[in-house]
Amino acid sequence: MNNTAPAHPVDVLDFLDKQGVAIPPLKIVDVGAMDVGEAEPWARLVESGAARLIGFEPNDDELKKLNTAGRANTEYLPHALGDGAAHTLYVGAAPMTSSLFAPDPAVMQQFHSLWELCETTAEIPVDTVRLDDVGEVRPMDFLKLDIQGAELMALEAATAALAETVAIQLEVAFLPIYKDQPLFADVDTFLRDRGFSFHTMVGVGSRPFRPLIKDANPNRGFAQVIWSNALYFRNTADFPRLARENPDALLKIAILAHELYGAFDLAAVALQHYGAAQHQGLATAYIRALTVADPTITAKK
Repeated sequence: MNNTAPAHPVDVLDFLDKQGVAIPPLKIVDVGAMDVGEAEPWARLVESGAARLIGFEPNDDELKKLNTAGRANTEYLPHALGDGAAHTLYVGAAPMTSSLFAPDPAVMQQFHSLWELCETTAEIPVDTVRLDDVGEVRPMDFLKLDIQGAELMALEAATAALAETVAIQLEVAFLPIYKDQPLFADVDTFLRDRGFSFHTMVGVGSRPFRPLIKDANPNRGFAQVIWSNALYFRNTADFPRLARENPDALLKIAILAHELYGAFDLAAVALQHYGAAQHQGLATAYIRALTVADPTITAKK
């Protein structure tokens, strides 16, 4: 799944700086930080110093690669995130498919190019750590979770950290390719109950049912979506309260929505609420900058 940052008609950091707005430091937490060769959408925020990245990668070899890369404003920790209990790690044929849940051949073998990647090659006992017990992540502004079916387990052990969080991107499944794994509906209910609102899906993972393949590509399904990355932000109904009690949270929402996802409309709404409390005219200036830089973007009440 391509998860690179979109093109930006306006540099949001430069815009805020020119408006005289102090940019609050961001903390990004990446759970499942294995380098799979894709550009990270938050790379510019981290490289510029606007954000600090805390990553988790329990695979020793992958952790070593991350730490030897010498990236600025980053720190990688060796913990396996979960519920704080001991579990079995089912190591997949492709390391990125390893999971605390056993792969289900009855589901996976219906499709091309899935079981071959996920079949268990080893079972390793692991002690998991609760995100709420890792002091380095607090306060956490943005959480990215990609731990092959254990996302809800990690969320349930992170309720204190989530109370500080403004946005979450996490892998969700629509079919139980791992045994007993929670599905999108379970994750969605949990996050909505905690004040988050679904925004969009970032890419989709699909496979064709056997035996058919289109264009000689066994990794692209005809229509069946199996997994995706779901994006959540704080519910906009909560923006008036944030403007009163934590206006910096609205700036963080605006920066993340703009920079990571090109969600300029949501960024504008966040800046409207922030501006009403802290900086009159900020949202109007943002909208004007967008519409001048990109004539395909217009504003209409």
